[in-house]
Formats: sequence, structure tokens, C-alpha cells
Amino acid sequence: MAVTLQQFVDNAQAFGDIAPVLNVGGYSLEPARTAMNDAMNGFLADYPYKFNNFDLPPFYTNSWQQDYAIPGLTTLAWLTRGVCININSSAIPKPWSWVEVGRDQQKTTASILSNSYFACAIYRANWLPNSQLYYGTWGAGNTGNASLGNNPMAGSVYINPLGAPSQPPNPVSQIRDANGNLLVITTYGTEGSGAPLAAVNAAPGTTASGSGASTVWTVVDPNGQGIRISPVPSQTGCVWQFLLTGQLIPPRFVNFAQTMSPVTDDYEPHLRALFIAQLYRYSSETKIRAKFQTEWDLAMKSLIKARAKSDRERDFYRFVPATSVRTGAGNNIGGYVGPFWPYGGPPR
Repeated sequence: MAVTLQQFVDNAQAFGDIAPVLNVGGYSLEPARTAMNDAMNGFLADYPYKFNNFDLPPFYTNSWQQDYAIPGLTTLAWLTRGVCININSSAIPKPWSWVEVGRDQQKTTASILSNSYFACAIYRANWLPNSQLYYGTWGAGNTGNASLGNNPMAGSVYINPLGAPSQPPNPVSQIRDANGNLLVITTYGTEGSGAPLAAVNAAPGTTASGSGASTVWTVVDPNGQGIRISPVPSQTGCVWQFLLTGQLIPPRFVNFAQTMSPVTDDYEPHLRALFIAQLYRYSSETKIRAKFQTEWDLAMKSLIKARAKSDRERDFYRFVPATSVRTGAGNNIGGYVGPFWPYGGPPR
């Protein structure tokens, strides 16, 4: 969308009861900037717009590792779907499976998914702030700790999983250094005689290497996002590439030249109505401020009707029981036949 916040402000100036709200002595950006942030938060809060989808950077399963901090990922609001690909397979097309995304799951050491694949997914995934993921401790060896004991040490070798015949038995790929920084390995190689260490409160993207090491580690933002998967990958086996899709967090407005991206032009009238409602909220006059709730409710009602056009499309996603709801002879337990008979086994 090429429409800027300045154009929204210019439109609102035509409303006699709103103009005084925008012309606050000594201020140029407020309260318009805050009102638009509030409007955008309301607009994107609870609906998975297609224009707001984005693909997360891919990551690869690592030996015995459940949590994966992703360098540079700071804009994820929630996960919507995903797949995983057996990336090193020579088959064409490469084998793949659904990834079931959800809100939360417990840290675990289990390497098998109980019973059978749940909803035809080989993996489950949820996001967490990087600060809530687990990290290894360099030099701790296999003494159990937050990383489940799979820690790098002097001389540890990290093999690039891409192109490997089997998942390499690498140590955990993320550690917390002695200064409290969260580090993720970004260049494979051999650890040196000393641990990687970044400066105190190092900025995300800062790199560090230990003494004599050929590996490179990168600092990730504690407030950025990472992924927890289940089950925990085995020590060796397939290398799964995770391709997840999510919704972006609402943009923050810093100046009037900023556009309404990612909102598309067809939704501009609805966002404008929400913006005008928020301006009523910031009026110093009680009678003008009282218009906020009515205007906000009308704007949201109009927006919900506009969203309904997307809901007319058929949803391909489905839940499939892992096993039959009945047991006994003739039932193909866990065998998904199709949407016409989702519980497995021959119809009776």
C-alpha cells in the first residue's frame, strides 16, 4: 500500500471535531502516530490476513536438539502452518511431511512421537521468545543441564547438515556465553581451546569465535523468536528442513512518511475508520471523546464483514485422528483413508 500516514492525517483534518486533536501545540507526530499504532494493532490483532503472511528463515534439525533460535527473526506474531522436507534425500521430489503448529509444548528428551503421527504430521512446532529457549554451556560436556547434556567442548566438530549422508552427531547449535549473550552457530567447523565470547550486551548480529576455532557464532536478540519442535531429533538420521509460515507483528509508526504496508489498498477504508475512531479517543473534550466507542465498534463491524470474503474459501487443513475411534478386527488402526472415511479401517 502506497498510502502514507500523512495522507490519513490530511483526511482526518477535514473533520471539524478531530482537527483540534491533531493540532496539539509543541507536537508534530502525536497523537496521530500513537492513534495509528493503536488502529493497526486492532486491525491485525486476531485475523490471519493473507497479505500479512511471511515465511520464516529455514532451519535444520540438529542432533538431540529441541529448541532453535533463529538469527534475525524478530517479527513473528504467530505461526499459521508449516512443512518439513528431507532435504538431503536424492529422491525427486524430496520426501516431506506436515508440521503441526500450535501454541506451546513442554521441553522433553523424548525422541519418538507417542502412538502415531498426529494429524498426519511428523513434527509439531511452536514459537517462543529466544530468552525462553534452552541453550548449551560451552565446555560442560555431557553433564546434564539446560541443553540436555549435548554441549560443545574444545575440539568439538560441527558438520554442515546440508549434503550430509546422515544427520551429523553435532553438539547443540546454540549456547549462552559467559557474558549472558545467546549465541547460535552460523559457520560450521571445529571449536578451539576457548569458548566463544561476545561483549556484554552485544548487539544482535554480532559474531564471536573461540580461541583457535574455525566456527563462528552469532548473537541473537533475546526478544526475538525461535522454534521448539517435538519429537526431539535422534542423534543421526534424516536432516529435516523446516519451512514455517507465520503472521507478522503489527508495524510500528515512527513518521508520517511511513506507508500502511503490509495492509493492501482494498482494506484502506477500514483502517482509516479505525484511525479516526482512535483520534476521537485522544480528544481532551469529553463529548468528543465519547464518540470513540461508537465509531470503533462501527469500524470493526465493517472490517469483520470485509474479512468474511476470505472465509468463503474452502479450508484444506484438517484434523485426522492418530488411531481409530474403534478397535477390533478389520480396523486399520491409524490408517487414514481420506476425508470420506477419516478414522481408518473399512467402512461398516
